[in-house]
Amino acid sequence: MSAIPLSMIGLSEASTQIPKLLEPAGHSCTKRAEDLKARIDDLRVQLREAEEELEREESRIPAIGDFVRCPLTGFFGQVTKVTPRPHSRPWVEILLYLGEDLPGHAQIDLFGNWELIDRPGQAAL
Repeated sequence: MSAIPLSMIGLSEASTQIPKLLEPAGHSCTKRAEDLKARIDDLRVQLREAEEELEREESRIPAIGDFVRCPLTGFFGQVTKVTPRPHSRPWVEILLYLGEDLPGHAQIDLFGNWELIDRPGQAAL
């Protein structure tokens, strides 16, 4: 079969509406798909920001008055002294936490083995 030239039937190339099967790259077929892609992009940005904030929180040095816990022993208490060290985690001294109205009676060094925790009794709030 041979194709009939458009000029023979009176149509110019500019006036023809030839449907395209392939859309340009990155173009969605529906508005909903475009909205979902935009939502995914926004959530990725929020996730990246949350991960950066989490990294800062997990790596921050405790201040006097913060609560920390020793993952090995389970001892926890309020920080009374922080000794910075140049090439590793700071050493932390705590006053053991016995209860809301019971002050600790002993101070112990956790050295570099500690993690920040919320104030006891505050986690449920």
